[in-house]
Amino acid sequence: MKKNLLYLLMLLCSVSMFTSCGDDDDKDDNKADVAGTYAGTLGVTLDGEGPISSSQSIELTSPADNKINFVLKNFILQAGMGGEAGQSVPVGNIKITDIDLVGTNGNYTFTKTANIKIEAGDKEGIASDAWMGPIISGTSGIPVTLKGTITGNDIKLDITIPFMNMNIAVQFSGAKK
Repeated sequence: MKKNLLYLLMLLCSVSMFTSCGDDDDKDDNKADVAGTYAGTLGVTLDGEGPISSSQSIELTSPADNKINFVLKNFILQAGMGGEAGQSVPVGNIKITDIDLVGTNGNYTFTKTANIKIEAGDKEGIASDAWMGPIISGTSGIPVTLKGTITGNDIKLDITIPFMNMNIAVQFSGAKK
């Protein structure tokens, strides 16, 4: 009888060693949670003149682990002489996809250089043919470099656009809504 009890105890101990908690397998504390809308200030410098600043929102989506997509929707440049706000120039929707996200625990960096096509925006009150982005980017696209950092809920990014004989530098600083 003691021998059977010993075998039973050994069996129970060995079974308990192979039992695991299902919650531990599905949880990933290092998974980036950066997708969302960020509101902040966007500054645009044209050939060193400016910056021309405005309130703006950007959107990040996360189509896969360690990847993000960037969208600046209905971007309207407030262009004027000497870097002062003046005439509104509807640019459009700037989308940069398949951006590598590097980092862990809420601290991330990203960089992407690509030729993109700027799409017409859809803001009410602006005709579809008034958006300058599709004209500027043409059929072959326009070269853009995006660099940024995300720390917790805060984001800072720089967009560089060499266009014809003009250098366009865009800076954004904001927080997740």
